[in-house]
Amino acid sequence: MTGIFWINPVIALCTGIFLSFLLRKLNARIQSRRGPVIRVPPAWRDINRTKILQPLYDILKLFSKSTFIPEKASPFFIMGPVMALVCAVLATFFVPIAGISFDYSFGLVVLFYLLMGEILCVIVGGVASGSLFAVIGGVREIELMLTNEIPFILGTFALAISYNTLSVSEMMGFNLVTNPFAAIVVFLSILVKLHIKPFDISDAESEIVSGLTTEYSGKLLGTLEVTKLMMIFVLVALFADLFLWVPSSGIIAWLVFFAGVGFTTVLIGLVHSLFGRFRIDQATWWLLKVPLVISVFAVVWAAMWRYVL
Repeated sequence: MTGIFWINPVIALCTGIFLSFLLRKLNARIQSRRGPVIRVPPAWRDINRTKILQPLYDILKLFSKSTFIPEKASPFFIMGPVMALVCAVLATFFVPIAGISFDYSFGLVVLFYLLMGEILCVIVGGVASGSLFAVIGGVREIELMLTNEIPFILGTFALAISYNTLSVSEMMGFNLVTNPFAAIVVFLSILVKLHIKPFDISDAESEIVSGLTTEYSGKLLGTLEVTKLMMIFVLVALFADLFLWVPSSGIIAWLVFFAGVGFTTVLIGLVHSLFGRFRIDQATWWLLKVPLVISVFAVVWAAMWRYVL
């Protein structure tokens, strides 16, 4: 089903809205708050109409507001969010959605570049604002990226060794059982990429306002929020495809895919709600000490699974 991969960005955006709602709802319930409601009680109809589309309402509100450009900002301040969104949209083409994707033989490598490109565009755009908060957030983001990308690449490359391919579509399967080390390290890397606690250091509101996005407003901030929704879907869907996929077709394929996506999102929400924030030195040291070691085990395990067992 590779011929209709052009619908992937639409599915990614629509599903990303629901996943963002799910994360908010789960976080609120764990903290004994109501959070966005699914069914609005009759008595609330005049004061609360959020329901499940609250993330979309927030974005539409941003696009309706004026965009302020800092006096010291360079052109990269505007280009950063736009290019980040382009990278996120292109990434959806290479992540199979119930088997639908652009089945390129080196799709995994292209996906690496697009995911890294999205982060770099946000960093460049934020730092170009001239804000000290953005600079601090950018430094933290770079430190996290340098310590997180290697475990992420090794974790996914372990599956490439097992399947002897760099096509994401060809390495899909229930690899949570066949290579649990890769599943653990990729999941941890996704937490870092999505700024999930304890790795939300680069946009810590209580310390540096919003970090890289502090100076963004209006349509540019709305563009970044759309990018965030799509990145949530891309990374969650990638994990579901690589580690929770059960070969199927038709309506069963869609049910299996969205079940995996929902399960992964719930796990991410639980981690975000139950853990506090690392300091940047704690995070980088932990990433070098735990995920990096596990990723090496994942590669060794994959090599043994293919050549020895």
